[in-house]
Amino acid sequence: MDSINFHKVINWQRETFRHATALSKIAHLKQELEELEADIKEDKDSRLEFADCFILLFGAAECEGMTYSSIQMCIENKMEINYNRKWGDPDENGVVNHIK
Repeated sequence: MDSINFHKVINWQRETFRHATALSKIAHLKQELEELEADIKEDKDSRLEFADCFILLFGAAECEGMTYSSIQMCIENKMEINYNRKWGDPDENGVVNHIK
């Protein structure tokens, strides 16, 4: 997503969901994650559910004062941390965590 589309999404959210907060968007995100999981398990096209999740996550971040640029910077900074971590083996769900 580029900066222009980010601002379009954020402005639409502000106008459409005037009382939404970061926490309400996260609660909605949890519902959308369940729908995404179901689509993947059922081998359905999951692209629109991924989009819903991204839209809600960006909206929640914006509610917490993050800008498009600061989100990009946070991702870059976190990836630098991730590149330098040691990673364990997958658990029973396939989740791999970093070694502390």
